[in-house]
Amino acid sequence: MAAEAEEQEPKKKLPIVKILFMTVGAIAMVGAGAGGAILFQKLTKPADENPLAIVIERKADAEPAKDEHGAAPAADSHGAPAADSHGAPAGGGHGAVAPAGPTGKPVPSKETYVTSYFEFPGNFTTNLRGSRRFAQMSVALATQYDKKVIENVQKHEVAVRAEVLALLAEQSEADVIGVENRKKLQVLIKDAINKLLTERTSFGGVEDVYITALVLQ
Repeated sequence: MAAEAEEQEPKKKLPIVKILFMTVGAIAMVGAGAGGAILFQKLTKPADENPLAIVIERKADAEPAKDEHGAAPAADSHGAPAADSHGAPAGGGHGAVAPAGPTGKPVPSKETYVTSYFEFPGNFTTNLRGSRRFAQMSVALATQYDKKVIENVQKHEVAVRAEVLALLAEQSEADVIGVENRKKLQVLIKDAINKLLTERTSFGGVEDVYITALVLQ
């Protein structure tokens, strides 16, 4: 009986040891979970309430950028970071903006307009002043205004032709011979046409007149 009692005594003590181990393990797990929760709360607090976050931010701000070899860039005489080979401050990365260089003069631009031409059909033929000879002349005009100017010239072509013939009849042979005299005659014709169009339509718009042919007979 005594032997059976001695064999049963260790069997009774064995469950107590297991219970102790299980209890200690549970306490350790609870402690680890509580510690993790506290650490998570500290890390997720705002920067002004989380000392750990403040330390990390200050360290990140204070630490200068390093080059590809792990060394911090040297500063110049004014304390600014040294520039790289492209002129940008070292450590600036791809987001750094290079300092603006001297700006050149802007390229001048000229506003251009389409030039419209109109040539009167047929010739202007009339006698010259103080001469038995008569002049046969072809006339064209140009404008950079819209098509309304050409339409007005065509609309009042009869009056325009009469005005040009009257002006040509006042010229002598000397007045129509030579390049310079023809240029003067072109200006006179342009002014006469614009005056007539202004009277009829309140706007002239003819900018150039060309004598494309002039024959004295």
